[in-house]
Amino acid sequence: MKKATYHGIRDIRIEEVPEPAPGRGEVKVKIRYCGICGSDLHEYLHGPFPRSTFGHEACGTIAAVGPDVTEYVPGERVCTVFPGAFAEYIACPAERLIRIPQSMDWKRAAVLEPLSGAAYAIDRGRVMPEETVFIAGAGTVGLMFLLGLKAMGVHTVYMTDLLENRRRKAEELGATQVWNPKQVKSPAKVKELTQGRGVDVAIEAVGVEATLKDCLASAMYRGRVIVQGIFTERPQIHMLGFVTRETTMIGTSSIYPPLALQWLDTGKTLPESIITDIIPLADIAESGFAALTGSNQTAIKILVEP
Repeated sequence: MKKATYHGIRDIRIEEVPEPAPGRGEVKVKIRYCGICGSDLHEYLHGPFPRSTFGHEACGTIAAVGPDVTEYVPGERVCTVFPGAFAEYIACPAERLIRIPQSMDWKRAAVLEPLSGAAYAIDRGRVMPEETVFIAGAGTVGLMFLLGLKAMGVHTVYMTDLLENRRRKAEELGATQVWNPKQVKSPAKVKELTQGRGVDVAIEAVGVEATLKDCLASAMYRGRVIVQGIFTERPQIHMLGFVTRETTMIGTSSIYPPLALQWLDTGKTLPESIITDIIPLADIAESGFAALTGSNQTAIKILVEP
């Protein structure tokens, strides 16, 4: 079978490898789609994490089950939350699967994992419907936060992004106001919109110093800052304001699929709407990774179809 293998910074190759056989406690899944995650892009640009997550946002059909697996059967639709899914098949531990309805659209299933990440962060941050929220970044992570917040009834969500197409998508999905942080100073704009109070919750969804500072400066006194962006450089943060404003900063990196599935059950949450491209596995390097990290101004979420 064919598989995209990470060999180093900006070095992804399509290789012919044996089909995996499920071992004890594992399930073999035929991959339908695997999304390119922000963590995949960080590995592509900067090198692998201590425990690589390369190719973990996938969905497909169970092809076979290994010994001791009794909760799944061939033919079921699942999402796999396990690295190595830029491939035709993957052998995945059964506990790293999410069972999905047989009727669920494949594109929707492909973005269940990032929506589940937003669900976890929103739950851990204890965001309430009556609160005001600022999201720095309208890429996949920020837009998933927006969808989750709207699903739970949050009315006021401000967002920023440098790219016009992402700002348009945020507006389309229900953001209250969206602006370019290079043209508008976000903390001042947030204070203007909230009569000087600041937002209850600010969400960092990019992973750079400037957006983290915007979040810290936009949160109200005793406000909360949720950080899900992946930082590859150490930010320089002036801590006096953090201390005197008694800010709570929360890091999140897990997922909460039951809450995400609950949002999807309403029929009003459409995470697949952020998908801009579906590409064949053979084109993953140029049309996937190079496009998302280069000058492409239109791509938001790219799915790979083995």
